Amino acid sequence: MESYKQSIPAIGLSLERATANVPKDGCFYVLLNGQIKGRFRAMRQALALYKSLLEESGYTPQPAGDRKADPAREAVERYMDELEAYWADSHRHARRGGKTMYRS
Repeated sequence: MESYKQSIPAIGLSLERATANVPKDGCFYVLLNGQIKGRFRAMRQALALYKSLLEESGYTPQPAGDRKADPAREAVERYMDELEAYWADSHRHARRGGKTMYRS
């Protein structure tokens, strides 16, 4: 069984399955500030409760332009992008032909 987590930390709302916060019984749990608000076998039902609690809270996400840029986070993201690009292209630079191909 795969773990699953969808959350909005700003209001303490989450939808989880098989995580450290909920039992590993295959059910989906809706949590609000650490308290279980519902347990469902189907994700569709859990998502309905999750969305209704979200609407009740009146939460609206902060616009992307208002977020402060974190230089440390940007540096890590840039490094990870460069690393991914390196490994994506690394197969192009591999030597081919075995030991005897490059002997003089």
